[in-house]
Amino acid sequence: MRHILLFIMLGAALAVVPGCGSKGGNAEASVAESVEDQNTQLAAALNVGDLRHASEMADSMSLFVDDFTPEQTVQVLMAFLSVHNDAVAKGDRRRDLETLRKYVDVYDIAVGANPNDTRAAFAKAKKLNPAVDFDSVARSFRERLSQYDAIQDGSLVAAEAEQADSAAKDSVTEEIPLELRPAE
Repeated sequence: MRHILLFIMLGAALAVVPGCGSKGGNAEASVAESVEDQNTQLAAALNVGDLRHASEMADSMSLFVDDFTPEQTVQVLMAFLSVHNDAVAKGDRRRDLETLRKYVDVYDIAVGANPNDTRAAFAKAKKLNPAVDFDSVARSFRERLSQYDAIQDGSLVAAEAEQADSAAKDSVTEEIPLELRPAE
């Protein structure tokens, strides 16, 4: 846990540094201040363990994932990972599934928009905390979401039911003598 907090604080600091050197007009300065403020609030919420506020901030920030710096991407993904861990610990399946979807969406957009720099930020994060592997987490979350979707649309349940029915039918015909079988 200590490594995650250190990583989040480093991510916030790295995200703040580019905003400090902005030489654009007032509009660019206000955007940089807004981004800096959001990063600071997200880091603060995660540091004190206020996952509700961290989740809200990450949700708000994820609307602008196309404009993220790689460090912001890392910070938001870490926030979603923390919310996911909390939801699993509390048994809140709905919140967990929502967070999985958000994580995968942010990951896909960020890697698609800026793959080299985003992957470099992932590598920096992995050096700070070797337990965090954003790529494998994304694959795992995608797999869980596809399983959940398959259960919801009935394709997974139907396939399992057919296998169970055919196995039961085979075992019934082999074990019960013909005269004792129910009429079909």
